[in-house]
Amino acid sequence: ASCLVENAYIDLRNYVTVGTMFSLPTTDVKHMLADHCRAKVWSLTSMTFALWDARTRELLKVFGMDGQVESARLEPLVMPEQFIEEEIKVKPTKKEKNQGSVTFLKKSWNALIGAGGAVRRVATKGTFVEDNRRTETVAQAMDGAIWSGCTDGSIIMWDGNGNWLKEFSYHNSSVQCIKALGGKVWVGYASGTVQVMDVEGNPLGGWTGHSCPVIQMAIGGSYIFTLAHHGGIRGWPLTSPGPLDDILRTELAKRELSYTRVENIKMLVGTWNVAQEKASPESLWSWLGTASSDVGLVVVGLQEVEMGAGVLAMAAAKESVGLEGSANGQWWIDNIGKALDEGISFHRVGSRQLAGLLIAAW
Repeated sequence: ASCLVENAYIDLRNYVTVGTMFSLPTTDVKHMLADHCRAKVWSLTSMTFALWDARTRELLKVFGMDGQVESARLEPLVMPEQFIEEEIKVKPTKKEKNQGSVTFLKKSWNALIGAGGAVRRVATKGTFVEDNRRTETVAQAMDGAIWSGCTDGSIIMWDGNGNWLKEFSYHNSSVQCIKALGGKVWVGYASGTVQVMDVEGNPLGGWTGHSCPVIQMAIGGSYIFTLAHHGGIRGWPLTSPGPLDDILRTELAKRELSYTRVENIKMLVGTWNVAQEKASPESLWSWLGTASSDVGLVVVGLQEVEMGAGVLAMAAAKESVGLEGSANGQWWIDNIGKALDEGISFHRVGSRQLAGLLIAAW
């Protein structure tokens, strides 16, 4: 029984080639979808779809995002690392050593040729240009259609056999998740927008669900729940949008004055190209301190806080690991805060620095 289980898996590295090259990058298989009605399994990379028979585990076809079918054939391809694994288990005799070396070199050569073919394929198909059009999510609607969402905001509909049906786009933001139930399909975008469509792809409504990307959705009870990138979860009625929404919107508009408050505030907004220099306390006081006594919000923008060719690259590298700002930027924030009597008259709302640009609000 254990042998049967061990032999039941599918290793794409040994299983699938298109011509003489590897068609399914194992490091890029991001999504799987089970079509129970048709007994099929979809496996997706960023740019490629593969359709499998769920009963026989047979690869049915490989096709791209444009629906173009690639001529796939099953051809075992043993990679060098697998050969090494086998060598560890079975130590060759003296007679087998030379033969094993030849086999190893041959398999290594095949692997290198396959890698070279993949590079050529990337170059000829212009994958670098298509990088902004990667598949991010996939879902199946109740009518059996398969929906896939892309990083450029486009949504593609496929039938259960992997045939391209239609494509549409309502947002430029990346599609992060798709959920379907009954006659409706919900789409979550990187902009935080949630959109509802019918099964034909016609938009029914949309709203800003979160301030950051909507990365997952789930349906429970009479609500669809959206999960944001920062961890926030919100629930939305499955019946919206509908006739009740129009009634509620009209009534809320009539009673707007009862639940809103208008407040007028004075703002002091200033900008300064500091050329990587530092100001004296007196100059900061004459610029901001004397005028801040009768305002409620102070916003300061600075340019050239940092200068140099490597500043932008360093700022991007810092931000990629969660760091932000610089010593010069912090100096300006601290000293402007002193000029504004921070902690007593004002408190800092926030600040943001990108290389030589700095903005802060008190």
